[in-house]
Amino acid sequence: MDSKCIKRPEIWGGLECSFNRVKNLYMDQLLYCGHYSRAVQDIDRIGSLGLKAMRYPILWERLQPSLSHSVDWGSVEAPLHSLLKNNITPIVGLMHHGSGPAYSDILQPGFAASLKDFAGQVARKFPWVE
Repeated sequence: MDSKCIKRPEIWGGLECSFNRVKNLYMDQLLYCGHYSRAVQDIDRIGSLGLKAMRYPILWERLQPSLSHSVDWGSVEAPLHSLLKNNITPIVGLMHHGSGPAYSDILQPGFAASLKDFAGQVARKFPWVE
C-alpha cells in the first residue's frame, strides 16, 4: 500500500471541566485542580503530546455568573491563544451538564434564547473556534 494513502488517526483531548450545580452550590473542577492559575502551562504540556484538537471550556456560568455583569473573557483568552500557538484546534464547551448560571433555568422558556445570546457573544469574540 502506498504510504501517502495511509490516514493516521488524530489525537484529541479535553479537560474535565465540570462546573457542577447542586441547588445553589457550584463546584468548579478546574478551580479545585488549580488549572486556572497555570492554564497556559497546562496547554503547553498538553501540546507536547501531539493533540490536534481539544475541548476547552468557555463556561457561561463561570464567565457571566450574574446578569448585571458583562462577560469576563480574561480567564479564557490566554488559554485559547495557547491552543492556537500549539496548533491545537479548540472545541469549546459553553456549559457542562447543562445547568447554566444561577439566573437561568433549563426548564424555563427563555433558557434557549439566553444560551443563544451567550453563544453569539463567544462566536463574535473568538470567531476562529469550533
